[in-house]
Amino acid sequence: MNWKMATLNEVASKITEIDAKQDKEIAVLTHKVEDLEKTVSEFRDRIRKNERWIAGAGAIISAVVTIIGIASALEAKEVNYGSNGSTQQEVLLQLSSD
Repeated sequence: MNWKMATLNEVASKITEIDAKQDKEIAVLTHKVEDLEKTVSEFRDRIRKNERWIAGAGAIISAVVTIIGIASALEAKEVNYGSNGSTQQEVLLQLSSD
């Protein structure tokens, strides 16, 4: 077995190299996280805008349906201009008593 002992400077150099690599990876990942947070914020804003639009459209549709329903009900209702009863003649039957 041919084992070579690493000197203290070699070990320190290797640790510094690993630390630099990890610092670079951390910086890249931090940047990616910041970009993703910005994207998520933009998506939330778009969703809120869509929710407001949908709520407004729903309110308008509800109002239109209500107005149409009231108009249909008024149109279907028979208007009674002072008449006290129907125009049909009624026949009164009297039964004879024995």
